[in-house]
Amino acid sequence: MTRLRISLTPKKIVKKAAAAAGLMVSITGVAIALNWTFLRRIITYPDNPITKVDWYQPLETVKGNPSKLPKGTSTSIPQESLKEITAYAEAANSSALLVMHRGKLIWERYWRGFTPTSTFNSMSMSKTIMALLIGVAIAEGHIESELEPVANYISEWSKDERSKITLQDLLYMHSGLRNSDNTENLGSDLVQMFASTDANAVAIKIPTVQSPKQVFDYNNANTQILGEVLERATGERYADYLSTRLWQPLEANNAKIWLDRPQGNPKPFCCLFATPRDWARVGQLLLTKGQVKGKQIIASDWLDKMIQASPLEPKYGYHVWLKARTKGKTEVYDRTASQPFLAQDTIYLDGKSRQRVYVIPSYDLVIVRIGEQPEQWDDAVIPNTLVGSLLNNQE
Repeated sequence: MTRLRISLTPKKIVKKAAAAAGLMVSITGVAIALNWTFLRRIITYPDNPITKVDWYQPLETVKGNPSKLPKGTSTSIPQESLKEITAYAEAANSSALLVMHRGKLIWERYWRGFTPTSTFNSMSMSKTIMALLIGVAIAEGHIESELEPVANYISEWSKDERSKITLQDLLYMHSGLRNSDNTENLGSDLVQMFASTDANAVAIKIPTVQSPKQVFDYNNANTQILGEVLERATGERYADYLSTRLWQPLEANNAKIWLDRPQGNPKPFCCLFATPRDWARVGQLLLTKGQVKGKQIIASDWLDKMIQASPLEPKYGYHVWLKARTKGKTEVYDRTASQPFLAQDTIYLDGKSRQRVYVIPSYDLVIVRIGEQPEQWDDAVIPNTLVGSLLNNQE
């Protein structure tokens, strides 16, 4: 998903938990300060959390500067291969499938009421956006280096074991922070960050359970903390920084981010709402080493760092996935593929319910898949079908 473990429990389980919380209040007879916004979010969490965008309130606008995405009238990819991946995506509960080849949109299909202007919850694909913005903040001098201690910006961490954690530790997911992600427990860190009205306060209070650089542990709190670092370092709101440094230079459409409360904190570990076409722009940015129409908007050396494998997890870089996990191996996470990627330089953004942006520089390909959770998903099918067809055509 980037294994975006942001999904809450099935609604009936959550309702039972909420009911239990209410029962405890009535038993004690003590008037306690319940966060009714939190409980309402838990009880009403949608069954289709990717495409039911009206559920997420309040939202803050990320201003874009939209232009038309270049379209290609022809492609060397065989039509049979494009139809094959379309059939696979449609059967896998997809809402959108886009393919860019050589910088142009050459294939675009929508289902289940989706259109080119529809937005969706990217879930953990937004983590890669966070990593891009950290690179911008370093280039602008707001942050000295990703090797800096997080405590340089989060002073609350300066007097305990968390003072040893660096920004790189957060980016690589080996911070050593507690990873309380049980979605059946209303008190877990993940549920509290996702549904409470102060996501930053929750994240900042999370303690370490081991020293950093010991274990790769995919933890949403790492990204939430990076978001707070970015705002404190730059003095700008996350939505504004995203807009002026990335979204407008990308010439993307207006997007939205989910806030924990009105004028509150963003949730960069999960909830950026944009169109599939604009996610194709993000993929194209990675493919072109940070350039848009010849202008460098993300430093190429930062992008090189982002795709360097973590020393603890060779399939993960700075908030981006580098390889598909193949079946038959003991894996903690559930990204699986029947075979390795044919193109060894494939990287991808990964969000809950198999949101995907595959980027394949050696074949000048960007592939976007959007939709709710499929019954089955094989990460090798779509990229390998297209790469295989180009290999057969001796490209």
